[in-house]
Amino acid sequence: MISLELMTRYSAIRDACLHLITGHRPMTMADQLAAIGEQSKQFAGPDIYGTGELIESFEVEVAEMLGKEAAVFLPSGTMAQCIALRIWADRASSSQIAFHGTSHLQIHEQNAYRELYGLAAELIGDPRRVVSLADLQALEREPAAVLLELPMREIGGQLPSWEELEAQSQWARRQGIALHMDGARLWQCPPHYGRSLTEITALFDSVYVSFYKDIGGIAGSVLAGSVDFIDQAKVLIRRAGGNLYSLFPYVLAARAGMQRNLATLPDAVADAAWLAERFNDIQGLKTLPHLPPTNLFHLYMKGDPQSLITRACQWSEQHKVFLLPVPRAIADDYSVIEFSIGQALRSAPRDQWQHWLDSFFAEPP
Repeated sequence: MISLELMTRYSAIRDACLHLITGHRPMTMADQLAAIGEQSKQFAGPDIYGTGELIESFEVEVAEMLGKEAAVFLPSGTMAQCIALRIWADRASSSQIAFHGTSHLQIHEQNAYRELYGLAAELIGDPRRVVSLADLQALEREPAAVLLELPMREIGGQLPSWEELEAQSQWARRQGIALHMDGARLWQCPPHYGRSLTEITALFDSVYVSFYKDIGGIAGSVLAGSVDFIDQAKVLIRRAGGNLYSLFPYVLAARAGMQRNLATLPDAVADAAWLAERFNDIQGLKTLPHLPPTNLFHLYMKGDPQSLITRACQWSEQHKVFLLPVPRAIADDYSVIEFSIGQALRSAPRDQWQHWLDSFFAEPP
């Protein structure tokens, strides 16, 4: 466990660093507000309860990007995904759903799918690996819907093969089971598959995407699907309190983030592969996966989080480089550290990052 005092210190050091290994170039609140201020000049006024050119044009734009008939903007992905699954459950007259054991719904949402939406979940497959067709075929109960996450964050951003994903989609359609995508980080996937967003989402009946992770918005998400699915979603969003009087700061920030960061993600995927290779060349370090298919991977290294952060604090203060995101403990005195690569890595050339890595890991722990 990392002490609050140390976390506060480390956060302050990160803010003072000139170079960061993860994420996009830092933006202050003033930077964010300036960016959305520029965006706002394109529109006559804010959205009101989900209507108006600002929000509706963005929903149309994202729906087209995802190859779906319609889309709706929501404050959070937690709301979006539970609503999607509730719709599919209602249509099948069944409360049964299925998702992987590392799904956000299972480990980060206090069982909202069950407690608020009355759904019952069966966990799919092995929590240490991606979902396979065999895992779906082994489900004990036929679900109304299956949720698949692309990429799978909790196991290092892994992806199934394209052939495997196609087979899973075809199986679900033969069984009459809806397939919903947790696409919080979907934006990372096209380079690995060599396919467009619309080709990937065509395998799914509904899709959720996030705007504050790789995109760099403030908050917010979109749920996309058929027109009748989105019409039904809007009713449930209203019931859940998600149809806010106005969402314009979040929509504007999402627009700005898409323009600023979306086109850079293929470069981030390539940078993540390079960085993972550098880590795997260092004795005592390993990444999961070994070769990342996306710009996300996990680094495993010996040591407890408190000791690692203490060491990183001292090094980062000296070099003004944020090199080690916050670790979490796992078994056998190892810690795991998540790296999500964005534009920030490009603030210095690769040989400079190599020098910094050599410097940090050459020092005794």
